[in-house]
Amino acid sequence: MPYVTYRGKNASLRLYSIRFEPAKPVLVEDSVVLEKLHEHPDFEVKTEKIIPLEDLSLPQLKDKAKKAGIEGFADMKKPELINELKALEGGGVPDADSNTP
Repeated sequence: MPYVTYRGKNASLRLYSIRFEPAKPVLVEDSVVLEKLHEHPDFEVKTEKIIPLEDLSLPQLKDKAKKAGIEGFADMKKPELINELKALEGGGVPDADSNTP
């Protein structure tokens, strides 16, 4: 399912009966609309289902954290949630000094 992200400068934009807010991915299923948005320079169309954590809103991140079982997620700020979720997804980022055999 393709996600479209608005990268323009408006606070929000309604186009083809879809409301786009800057940097927030929106699921678009209409192939004709997707073709038109693909040609528009202010829109980024991603066909993969994965949305970067940085593009998600705080409520969306909290929902993901709740489903992942992260304790204390309700009091976390966006950067903290992103770090916790990335640590769960990738098993954490290894240190540069941990290259011991």
